[in-house]
Amino acid sequence: DQLLTPGRYPAVVRARSLLCYWAVRELGVTASDLARQIGMTQPAISISVKRGEKIANETGFGLESLLR
Repeated sequence: DQLLTPGRYPAVVRARSLLCYWAVRELGVTASDLARQIGMTQPAISISVKRGEKIANETGFGLESLLR
């Protein structure tokens, strides 16, 4: 619920960035479609994807680990 609310709280930004990264890079959702679905602009999604990739690489979080 909090992931989709506007705001720049660090924990929410990190979680939203991971969501954007996984959706775009691993699930194949387009940035434009994701932007419409979660109420962000396409450029903001692209920035979040880059941030999410960095977070995933640093922490080792992967989409497959959530699905187990």
